[in-house]
Formats: sequence, C-alpha cells, structure tokens
Amino acid sequence: MLKSPILPRDLPLFSDDLDLLCEVLDDVCKIRDLPRNTPEAQQIGALIIQLYRQGVKDRAKLASLAKAYL
Repeated sequence: MLKSPILPRDLPLFSDDLDLLCEVLDDVCKIRDLPRNTPEAQQIGALIIQLYRQGVKDRAKLASLAKAYL
C-alpha cells in the first residue's frame, strides 16, 4: 500500500499538457520579443511548468502570470 500521497508536481506531463505549455511560452516570448533559446526564456518556461503543476491550468492565467514575471 502506498503510504505517501501523490502530489500534482509528481504527476507526468502528457503531450496535451506540453503543447499547452509550449504555446504559452511562445506567446510570452513573442510579446517580450525574446528568443526561446535565452536563459530568460528558460526561466519563464520553468515558471510556467511550476505554475501548471501547482494547479494553474487556464492558458490565459498562465500567460498573465508568466508575463508578470521578471
């Protein structure tokens, strides 16, 4: 029997999840005129993933929070 709870951050990301996260990152990078291969874009991508794993599943909300970052 599993004694420790399974947390949302421990669940795998599926292709639909990754598609959404990539689209949000693309939108944020486009608005900031930021190439995706920069350290700043990588930090924003990590933030988007973290927010998603914490339960923020709405695309607009993810984008809004990511735009406010940095």
